[in-house]
Amino acid sequence: MPPMSGAKVPDLTALNLPTIADILILSEVRRGHPTIEAAANAINRPIRWVHVSEVADIAHLLRGGELILSTGVALPNTDDGLTRFISDLADARATGVVIELGRRFSTLPTALVQSAEAHSLPLIALHNEVPFVAITEAIHSIIVNAQIRQLQFGEVVHRTFHSLAAEGATLQNIIDQIAHLADCPAVFENVAHHVLAFAGATTDNPEIIDDWEQRSRKAAWADQTSFIDGEHWIATPVGARGQVWGRLILFPAPPLRPLQQTILELGATTLALNLLIEREENLLEHQTHRTLISDIIEHHYSSQDEIHTRAQSLGVTTRRQLLVAMIVLSDRGAPLSDITRHARAREEATAVSRALADADAIGLVGLIEPGRLGLLLSAPTDARMNSLLKAVATAIHERANQLTPVGSTVIGVGSPVKSIDDLHHSFADANQAAEAAENLPGDHLFVTTAEIRLRGLVHLMRDDPRIQNYAVRELGALVTYDERYHTDLIATLRAYLEAGGNKSTAAATMFMNRATFYHRLSKIEKILDCDLQSVESRSSLYVALIVHQSLDTQGHKHRRPPRGPSSPSGKA
Repeated sequence: MPPMSGAKVPDLTALNLPTIADILILSEVRRGHPTIEAAANAINRPIRWVHVSEVADIAHLLRGGELILSTGVALPNTDDGLTRFISDLADARATGVVIELGRRFSTLPTALVQSAEAHSLPLIALHNEVPFVAITEAIHSIIVNAQIRQLQFGEVVHRTFHSLAAEGATLQNIIDQIAHLADCPAVFENVAHHVLAFAGATTDNPEIIDDWEQRSRKAAWADQTSFIDGEHWIATPVGARGQVWGRLILFPAPPLRPLQQTILELGATTLALNLLIEREENLLEHQTHRTLISDIIEHHYSSQDEIHTRAQSLGVTTRRQLLVAMIVLSDRGAPLSDITRHARAREEATAVSRALADADAIGLVGLIEPGRLGLLLSAPTDARMNSLLKAVATAIHERANQLTPVGSTVIGVGSPVKSIDDLHHSFADANQAAEAAENLPGDHLFVTTAEIRLRGLVHLMRDDPRIQNYAVRELGALVTYDERYHTDLIATLRAYLEAGGNKSTAAATMFMNRATFYHRLSKIEKILDCDLQSVESRSSLYVALIVHQSLDTQGHKHRRPPRGPSSPSGKA
C-alpha cells in the first residue's frame, strides 16, 4: 500500500551514505589504482565526510565517519608513532584512511598496516598520483545528494504518519505503512506477546511470526528503542500516560539505516495516539454500558420506560423485542496483579465490543468484574435471536483467542425474556450457565441453563462444604490409596461408571485386558466397602467423581476437606 500522502517513496538504498566499497569504483579514485592494504572486511562502513590532512594529530578534530586522504608526508617516523596514529583514528570512529604513495612511502609501513588491521580500520593505498580535490568533490556530491534525499524522504514519512493519525487509520493500516516506509517486516504485539498486526512478510521471510509468543518472551522489554540480540530486531514500546500497551518491532536487513529507527519511533507514536483515542472513546462507552447493565441486574431503575430510553440512546432497541443476556468468562491461568488484571479487563471489553461489530450486531457490553463481561442482545424474533447468538458467540471466541489461550473463554446465555423486569433473571441464568460451562466436557460455542445438567449443577455447588464432604465420604479412601501407592484406581472407576457399568467396554477404553480390569474393580470394592453392581452405589460414586473432578480442574484443591480414612494396605 503506498503512503497516504501519495508521494513517491524512494528506494531506501538510495538514501544511504557512500561506503569505502562504493568510492573505490569511482573513476576519480580508480585513476590512483587503489589497493586495500588492511581491514578489507570493514569497507562497507558509511562515509559521512572526507578530510584531506597532512598532520598526524588530526584525530581530535574528527566527529566520526570521516574518510582521511593523505600523502603521508607528516606521518610519524617511528613504528610506535604510526601505530598510535591509527589507534587515535579508530578511537575517533574514522571510517578509513587513504594514503597516496610516492611522496613519503613507496609501500606502506608494516607497523601502519598491522595497526590498521588490528583496529579494523580500512587502509587504502593509491599507487598513482591523483588530485585529491577531484576525489573529495565526487564523494561529497554523493553524500550531499543522499542527505537531500533523506530530508525529502523524512518529509514523506512525517506527512504519512500525520495523515494516519488525523484520519483515524486502523492498526493494520498503520502497520502496513510502517513496513512499507521502513522497507522491512513490522510487527505490533500486545503485552501478552500476541501479534495484533503485522506486515511486510514475503516469500523470503514467511516465518516472521512463527512461534512468535515463545520468541518474543525471550526478548527482554526496554523502556526505549533497543536492539534484540539473536533476532535482528529493533523494538520500541508503544504506550502513553505511563501505560505500555505493546511493542512495535522492525526486522531491518543489516546495516540498520537511521531513517528506519526514525520510522520505528514515529510509527510507535502514531500507534499510541490511535490507541489512546480509541481507548478514551471505548472507556466512556463501556462505562455507560456497564452502568446500564448493572442497574438492570440490580433493578436500580424507576420504570421500564427509563431502561428503554437509556438503551435507545446507546443505539439498542429494547421495546417490543426479545431480550437475551450473555455472560463471557475468561480464564487467565496465572494470577495477575490488580493493575494488569484491570488493564486486561479493558482489553477484553474492547475485544467483545469489536466482536459485536464483526457480527453486525448492536448490543450492550459491560464489565461486571475483571474476567466477567455482561452483554445484552435484542432481536425481533426467535429465529433472528438464534442466528444472532451464534454469530456473536463465534466472533467473541475469535477475538478472545487473540488475548487469551484458545479455549479459555466460555459464554453463558440466559433465557429469552420480553420484559425489562425479567432481564435480571436472564442475567442470572447466563451467569450460572457460564460458570457451569467451565466444567462441561467438550467445546461449546455457548452454554444455556438447559445444557448444564448434573455436571454443571455440581460445578455450581462445588464450594458448598456439604457437597465437598459428600465427595470425601464416597471417594476419600480411594483417593488416599492412589496417593499412597501411586496407583490410578480413580481413573479405573471413572471408566467403569462412564461405560454404564459395562466392564468389557470400560476395559477397552482403558486399553487393559479384562482380567486385570476385573481385579482392579474388586480392589476398588474392597477399599470403598461397596458393591459396584448396585445401581445406587454407582450413581452415588458417579456424583462424587464429578465433584472430585470439578474441585481439581477449577483449582479448588486447597479448599478440600481432609482425605478419607486410611485405606487397606496392598497395591492394585
